[in-house]
Amino acid sequence: MLGLLLAPALVVRRVPWSAAFSLDLGLAPDPRTRHRGMGTPHRPGCGPPDKPAHNSRIQEEEPGGGRRCEQVVLPQAARLRLSPRAGNRTGGRMSPMTDMLTITVIEPEELAPVGRLGEWLFAEGAALRMVRPWQGEAIPTLEEVGDGLVVLGGSMSAHDEADHPWLADLRELLRGVVADNIPAIAICLGAQVAAEALGGTTAVPALGNDEVGVVELTITPAGESDPVFGQVAAEAVRAAHRAGISTSDGTRLPVIVSHYDAVTHLPEAATLLASSDRSPVHTWRAGRLLAFQHHPESDPARVAYWRTRDALNEQAGTMDTASLKAARDALEVAAGKNAAPGAVGTHGATAADLPESAASAGAAAREEAERVDPVIQAFGRTLARVLVRNVRARRLAR
Repeated sequence: MLGLLLAPALVVRRVPWSAAFSLDLGLAPDPRTRHRGMGTPHRPGCGPPDKPAHNSRIQEEEPGGGRRCEQVVLPQAARLRLSPRAGNRTGGRMSPMTDMLTITVIEPEELAPVGRLGEWLFAEGAALRMVRPWQGEAIPTLEEVGDGLVVLGGSMSAHDEADHPWLADLRELLRGVVADNIPAIAICLGAQVAAEALGGTTAVPALGNDEVGVVELTITPAGESDPVFGQVAAEAVRAAHRAGISTSDGTRLPVIVSHYDAVTHLPEAATLLASSDRSPVHTWRAGRLLAFQHHPESDPARVAYWRTRDALNEQAGTMDTASLKAARDALEVAAGKNAAPGAVGTHGATAADLPESAASAGAAAREEAERVDPVIQAFGRTLARVLVRNVRARRLAR
């Protein structure tokens, strides 16, 4: 597993048990890697006006003076296929044998991790090479990507190059990935950066196109017949039928979203695969790159965090400075930085300092996400299976 720890749930005071908001959001850092502090609460759903403090460019140095650029995380079965030298590190990398399928995962920020998608890719036998720009790690070149690529979301926008200069390198990489037919997935921010890299347009912010929580996608005719997305959508539709969730004859699917920016014009070579009522450009494909505005890697706990965060932001104007500081500190605890019974945040707050109305909003959002989670999981598992299958097919064809 990827090491996303699930701490014991914390229950907010005065919230009825039926609506209790579990503050274990599944966002605890991986203990096997070095992480920085989270900074202030923010919108990990792509592109808010606020810039989180933890996104400073930090370079990690190896003992020999070289820069640590990435970490390879291997599924249990894959570890058996490592060469005798696999445990040796050179520049922070592990050296798998040539038959190992390696997918590079670019994680723009700490609070937008690979989540369950990493576990599902592991289950298909892929090794993941994690690249974290928020820790100062460089965007890899096309030659360093390996067999496939996943680009995750982040709170910065696709236009924030002044604060995040690595975005320029990411655009160049995505252009190369499409040109070289490398199987790839781009999620939320990743999809927005990919669109602009290929000649499309991303609105920052996208007024009227923003979404948080659970929304329904409408699959286009091209999406139904698409050789990549069609398989994923069909399996998700079957899961919806089993769970008693309406799909309007297989044309609509529930998904998890959190975004304030959006792609407004597709690249010329892209094909639209799915839309939502508020965001017409949602899922699309260019070459072997599959782009999603929604979050197939996320889960109900993350949805609860997003909604609680937004509810707290909505109340900010009515709270005094001390109460707002305590509430945001409590949200930091909810995000998993110190998620344990009796845990306190950086400024001494506990879960009980989170306003009841914000916690209740998060609980309601989580309940809705749990209702559709069988569909979300079926979508994500099939997406991982299809990506690894395409990676393997490309490897065999070369």
